[in-house]
Amino acid sequence: MALPVTGEDIVAARRIVDRYLPRAPLERSPLLSGELGAEIHLKIETFKPTRTFKVRGALNKVASLDERARARGVVAASAGSHAQGVAYAAWALSVSATVVMPNEVSPTIVGVCRAYGATVRLEGDLYDDTLSLAHRIEEEEGRTFVHPYADPLIVAGQGTIGLEILEELRDVDVVIVAVGGGGLISGIGLAIKAQQPGVRIVGVEPEGADAFGRSLRAGRPVVLDEAHSIADKLVVKTTRDLNVEIGRAVVDDMVTVTETALADATYEYLDRLSLMVEPSGAAPLAALRSGKVRVAGKRAVLVLSGGNAAPAMLAKILSDRTSDVSRSGIEESAPA
Repeated sequence: MALPVTGEDIVAARRIVDRYLPRAPLERSPLLSGELGAEIHLKIETFKPTRTFKVRGALNKVASLDERARARGVVAASAGSHAQGVAYAAWALSVSATVVMPNEVSPTIVGVCRAYGATVRLEGDLYDDTLSLAHRIEEEEGRTFVHPYADPLIVAGQGTIGLEILEELRDVDVVIVAVGGGGLISGIGLAIKAQQPGVRIVGVEPEGADAFGRSLRAGRPVVLDEAHSIADKLVVKTTRDLNVEIGRAVVDDMVTVTETALADATYEYLDRLSLMVEPSGAAPLAALRSGKVRVAGKRAVLVLSGGNAAPAMLAKILSDRTSDVSRSGIEESAPA
């Protein structure tokens, strides 16, 4: 059965993405490679203009609009990263944008969206809470709704990451991706499996927000009663049929990680690799360090999907772990 997004769609999206964005680096990590007994490469999306992969799909979607749709503008609901991507894409393509985000979103993210000319509206506590207002704006103002993950053009845009990985590391064995609604892993999986079907595609979710994995196992979207995690960009209560269909075709495994593992991985990126990675983007490393994914002897790529961590959350992660290290040093040096 034909899937709703093809390899050709991703190649077409690549032409749009390359026109507006710098190539995200793929770097081998000698430190992680040595410690894990594998060839570990990092696909670093945090150097994008909005510090997240989301801008890829947003550009592909906004670029597809005809003249009338561009004149009416776009609207998006987001936990933060997608809003920045849509704001940037609209700015780059001279299109009006309104973005709706939860009330507690970082003021910095709000500022970035406004700097790109977007109108910002705040609503509710989670991404799901922003949807009703976004759809109301869509109906009242005639704007095109830009979905963060359940749109073939969005999936194709995110899939350009997969094309870039294969161009630089043709013999990759496994690609590990953080998962929220499933747009990122669907696109990457499609791009890679179209050329190298033997590559394993593994998704990582927080234990408190595993809607995508449950949906793949059920064969239909599963709705969680509640969803929560410090990896806020991965917190959704459900996914969509589009992503389930693609995911079941291209995702080989789904695992979950604890909040502690996510925080530890975030700290490790900053402390040992000098990379600012938000907990959502640190999920693949959390899976490796937790033993949820085994890569010994393999060539593995970890997708660092974003670097938009709220300062207060990051401060707590650093403080907790710095305190632990300090206490350990004091105990080791104390006389017997």
